[in-house]
Amino acid sequence: MRKSKKVRSNTVRTSKYSIITFVPYNLFEQFTKKLANLYFLVIMFMQMIPVISISNGQPAMAPPLIFVVVLSMIKDAYEDYKRHKEDHGENNAETLVYRKETHQFESTQWKNVQVGDVVKVNEREFFPADLIVLSSTEAEGMFYVETKNLDGETNLKLKSVQKDLIESFSKE
Repeated sequence: MRKSKKVRSNTVRTSKYSIITFVPYNLFEQFTKKLANLYFLVIMFMQMIPVISISNGQPAMAPPLIFVVVLSMIKDAYEDYKRHKEDHGENNAETLVYRKETHQFESTQWKNVQVGDVVKVNEREFFPADLIVLSSTEAEGMFYVETKNLDGETNLKLKSVQKDLIESFSKE
C-alpha cells in the first residue's frame, strides 16, 4: 500500500499578518526596517538617564514616537485587511475542473484545485495559479497571458502550447 504524499493547498495568501502575529511582527518591522524609529527609540531611552538628559529624566521623545508607530500600525493593519479580503475572493472564486468519475467539468473553488486536476480556462478568465496549458483554440496553440505582480504591475505575454502536446491532440 502506497502512502499518498501530502500536497500543499492551492490557497492564495498574500497577507503578512494574522490577528495573533500582527502586533509583535509589526513592531519588529517598525524598528528594524525603519531605522528612524529605532534612532528615536534609542534617544527616548537616553532621555530617561538623568545624568545626560536635558528633560529631567522624562522621555519627551515618547509621545511623538508612539504617535508615529501607532499611525504606521493602523496603516499596515488596513492594508493587510485589504489583502485578506482579496485573498478570500480569489480563493473562493469558481473554476471548472474535469472529474473522471462524471466525465465532465464541474464547478469548484480555486482553493480546492489539486495538483494534477485538469482545469478549463475560458477566454479572458482570471486564474490565480500556475497551470500547464494542454490545448488552445488559437492557431498553433498560441495564447496570451496577462501577469500581475503584487505591486500592481501587469504584463501581457504571448505563450504557446508545447509542440508535442499540439501534435498529440491534433492526432486525436
